[in-house]
Parts: sequence; structure tokens; C-alpha cells
Amino acid sequence: MCISAAVIAGAALVASATGAAASISSAKTNARMQKYSIDQQNKQIKEDREIALLQAQEAEAARLEEFRRQRAANLAAVAGSGVGQNISFLEGIAPAEERALRLDLRNIRMGNLMQRNRMADQIKVNQLSRQVAGINARNQTIGAVAGFVGDAASIGNAYNDTRGA
Repeated sequence: MCISAAVIAGAALVASATGAAASISSAKTNARMQKYSIDQQNKQIKEDREIALLQAQEAEAARLEEFRRQRAANLAAVAGSGVGQNISFLEGIAPAEERALRLDLRNIRMGNLMQRNRMADQIKVNQLSRQVAGINARNQTIGAVAGFVGDAASIGNAYNDTRGA
């Protein structure tokens, strides 16, 4: 009777250890995959952030070019008209155009800054999620080891009870 109880106890310990090992392996694999996924997301966000900066710079350059083109066309029209009063008219309009240009450029820069800040926030959230994945894997490992220890104690008590009987 003791031999069969010992075999049963041994088999139960092996099964419990196998389950604990599988749980630990699964937790570590899941954490690695989550971390890899988050790292890839962060890499993509950083690339998108650089693209957004380039697009904002291109939009600024296009707006400046449009302003310069419009100003040159206005000056050419005044020069071609031969009427001196038009120059004073353009001098009155030029400050308003320049204010509009500055406002447009500020809006472009502000939009880009807000977009870059959102992306930076997402990277921070992803980094926190990456840390949480590691913490969860450690907790699952601790739980698996504790479960194995509890199983081993139960099996040991059951074996001792059969030996005493």
C-alpha cells in the first residue's frame, strides 16, 4: 500500500511541477510578446512623429512661399499700373498680411507640437504597459511556485496520512 501511495504522491508532484513550469513558461512568453509588441508600437510612433515634423516644416515652407509669391504679384501689379497711390494701399495691407502669415505659421507649429505631445504621451503609456507586462509575468511565476508548494504540502500530508493508516 505504501508503494502505491508513494507512486501516486510522486506522480502528483510531477504533474504539479509540470503545470507550474508550463504556467511560468507561458507567463514569460506572454510578457516577451507584449513587450515586443509595445516596442514595435513605440518605434512606429517615433517614426510617425518625425514624419509629422517634416510635414509641418513642409507646410510652413509652402505657406511662406505662397506669401512671398502673393507679395511679389502685388508689387508687380502696382509697378505695372504706374499709379503711385496703389503703393500706399499695399503698405496698409502688408501688415495685415504679415499678421495673417505669422498666425498661420503659429497654427502649423502649434498643431505639430500638440501632435508630437500626444505621441510622446502614447509612448509613455506604452512604456508603463511594458513594465506592467513584466510585473504580471513575475506575479504569475510567484503564483505558480506558490501553487506548486501548496500542492506539494497537500500531497505530503496525504502521503503521511496513508503511511500512518
